Amino acid sequence: MSKDPTPTGPLPGEDDPTVRSLRDAMAARADAAQPGDRLADIRGRARARRRASRAWTAVATAAAVVVVGGGATYALTRPGPGDTVRLTAADTGPGPATSTPPPSTPAAPASADPAPSASETLAVAPPAATPSTAEAPATATATPDPLPSGAATVPVYWLGEGSSKLFREFVPATGGGDDPTRALHAMLAGAAVDPDYTSPWSADPAATVASVDGTLVVDLDAGAAPGSLPAAQAEAALQQLVHTVTAAAGDDLPVQLRVDGRARAEVFGQAVPATLSRAPQADVQAPAWITSISTATPGRVVVEGVGTAFEGTLLCTVTDAAGTEVHRDAVQAGANGRYAQFSVTVPLPAGTYTVAVAAPDESGGEGPAPVGDTKTVTVR
Repeated sequence: MSKDPTPTGPLPGEDDPTVRSLRDAMAARADAAQPGDRLADIRGRARARRRASRAWTAVATAAAVVVVGGGATYALTRPGPGDTVRLTAADTGPGPATSTPPPSTPAAPASADPAPSASETLAVAPPAATPSTAEAPATATATPDPLPSGAATVPVYWLGEGSSKLFREFVPATGGGDDPTRALHAMLAGAAVDPDYTSPWSADPAATVASVDGTLVVDLDAGAAPGSLPAAQAEAALQQLVHTVTAAAGDDLPVQLRVDGRARAEVFGQAVPATLSRAPQADVQAPAWITSISTATPGRVVVEGVGTAFEGTLLCTVTDAAGTEVHRDAVQAGANGRYAQFSVTVPLPAGTYTVAVAAPDESGGEGPAPVGDTKTVTVR
């Protein structure tokens, strides 16, 4: 421990030279003093001190309000996942009252990510719209593609009498519109040239066909498919419609059938799939059609058609008005489900005849009769 340097001996007396010098100096200082009224000056200094004290208290209180107010604002508007936070000036909308620091307060240095100042408030942007809450975009209406039009005749498919096989005719095209729609109207009207052809459909002049995004959309009235049919016959009727509109369109496109504007409806008491397509040709088309008969050359009848048979051999027979067979001949066409055209010339005298083309009966008469096609012709 260091030694305390304060002297500990007896105090000096009145006759000590140092004491006398200090006493004389204090007396001279007192004689030089000039008494006066200092009350006003003392009160002014006291007020100045109180103002300074209140100013700094206000600044500290304002800072506390900003910090607390800012903390409360953030706590009430804390952003959730996916929200964004932006800074907005306090005077742009209602918000907590703020206090501006005095000019003497030094400005805070700028930073890359500044915190809100006393003149700013925190605002939380509303959550971004999600697929579940956002308004669904309006469904654009597809523009129909153009369809062929202006043909003098249009292809129409029919069902053979007593069978569910399809036969085709070219019939005069009537009315306006595109060819598939005109072919559909002809099919629904049911006016086949050959009396052996039938159709379960009923007329619907307002029926339409449109090509939309690679699909033929057929819209018809519920009355065009009256009553009920067994499933196999209803399926054949749908194939009749599909083959007709696709042949007239010149393209093997899928078909969507709408009944009174509704898809997946029922026709003939049977449910309709979302889309329909052509079934394999050999499954739905008759194995032999006669597409034309010409009597341009006297004494000769030229029979033309299309068909398929085992080993490609069809049988052509001709009977007279009395039902007597007067001609029989083999006709070469497509083989084993592959269709091909055929043509045969039959010499006939004047008279009325029935020409029939069909696949040979391989069952020896024990199975159903082969489906064929017949035409009546008059030779002059």
